[in-house]
Amino acid sequence: MKTAYALSIVLSLLLFNCTNNVKVLQVPGKDQFCKIDTNTNTAILPSGRYATPVGKFLRITHDPYGLAISPDGKKAVTLHNGVFTIIEISSMEATRIPSYDKKLKSPLSKGSFLGVAFSPDSKNVYLSGGDDGAIIVYDIENFEKVDSISLNGIVDGKDYQDSFTSDLLLIEDKNELLVLDRGNFRMVRINLNNNKITASVKVGRQPFGIAISPDKKQAFVANVGLYSYPLIEGATPENYDSLRIPHHPYGHNTKESIEGTVVEGRKIPGLGSPLHPDAMSVFTIDLETNNVINKFKTGYQIGQTVEDAEVIGGASPNSIAVGKQFAYVTNATNDNIAIIDYHSQEIVDHIPIKIDSRIDKLRGSLPFGITMSKDEKTLYVALLGFNAVAVIDIPSRTTKGLIPSGWGPTRVELSKDENEIYIITCRGLGAGPNGGEGFVSPVQGSYVGDIQLGSFQIVNMPSDEELAKYTKQTIEDTFIETTIDDDGKNPLPPLPGLRKSPIKHV
Repeated sequence: MKTAYALSIVLSLLLFNCTNNVKVLQVPGKDQFCKIDTNTNTAILPSGRYATPVGKFLRITHDPYGLAISPDGKKAVTLHNGVFTIIEISSMEATRIPSYDKKLKSPLSKGSFLGVAFSPDSKNVYLSGGDDGAIIVYDIENFEKVDSISLNGIVDGKDYQDSFTSDLLLIEDKNELLVLDRGNFRMVRINLNNNKITASVKVGRQPFGIAISPDKKQAFVANVGLYSYPLIEGATPENYDSLRIPHHPYGHNTKESIEGTVVEGRKIPGLGSPLHPDAMSVFTIDLETNNVINKFKTGYQIGQTVEDAEVIGGASPNSIAVGKQFAYVTNATNDNIAIIDYHSQEIVDHIPIKIDSRIDKLRGSLPFGITMSKDEKTLYVALLGFNAVAVIDIPSRTTKGLIPSGWGPTRVELSKDENEIYIITCRGLGAGPNGGEGFVSPVQGSYVGDIQLGSFQIVNMPSDEELAKYTKQTIEDTFIETTIDDDGKNPLPPLPGLRKSPIKHV
């Protein structure tokens, strides 16, 4: 008996040693189908992650990338592609422009793009017309277009055409708009007393986000573009079809891409260095002289080594919050926030967005929209890739917590009294099933991109205790830690470096 008992112990040890208990992180809905519960406003997303937005929640048209709150605090306007939504904050009722019944017509002749601002009386909104190259002025009380202000035309002897209206803001005491033109890489100043362009200031590549200092003396422009693409040499509107080439002419950041090359006899100009001062940059502009003061390269730079890996892409600086001395810039692909001291005109620090020690070495939270508390001690950052708003403590440079949102938060704003947080997301609760038993096709159709509605969310400013609860909820919506037995039979190891895989190429 003693011999048999000892043998059983040895066998147990051998079996234990033949398997590896490995801790892995998995999505909580790894074996569940997509599902939306409109009673609780929760969802299982295609990735297996959960969406459990807190607070008041409203589903709106997909992909809102612009958000403004009216000065009187009664309305919010969200801007989508070719659509905008007017939301009554107290009742959480939404009016879509254009309406599906076509009674309310769209003032947008083409697409639209993220820029939206209210007039001081809260009656009109200024909307980015996107590839129409105009600003649309719309009366939200009477549901009618008031005006359209084109960015195209001659300014200081130069003719600007093919404008693409990007972000914009209103300087109330000057009755002036500052507008970004992605088509011509410039900031445009418009006097609203006569709707005339007063200045055109060259900025960086693909200007995306704009902000202004509290004293109204400096403007800040975040540029998300890496290159300025030239035409093939000799191309004209008449012959460009015949000059097309069958493949991309060069690799990224190569001798050919920098200096140019020849493909099938066609001369392809180079793009220059991806480290050009205008590429992936933040410009500061003196609004008294319209001169560019400085060009900042925020975040990690191409070629830099970070955590034993070479950086190969830009930082994607996109949105800006400005205080009395510092400007805070979200670097989407770096998962950090640059701090610019615009008095001394230097980058003084970067705040890394830390979420959980188990995943902080990974990338993908994608900080996007940003706003700041009046005391300039707290940042609220929409994490496009993490389905949450990060609450950042500025003095300690740490993440205080996370607020669960819908899928893909794009913008975040605070009420004037800072008692409420407003959040929009581009995909809300996802699409859920777009067919099958019980599915009823909505008014916008059954295409997955159309039924994947965006969202508007109101969250009461959380206490520290509530924020801790929200943070735990956000983490649990994103991943769970489980232990699995790796017996070595699966050719794909559950973790990198755990054992050698027979798979060499995919």
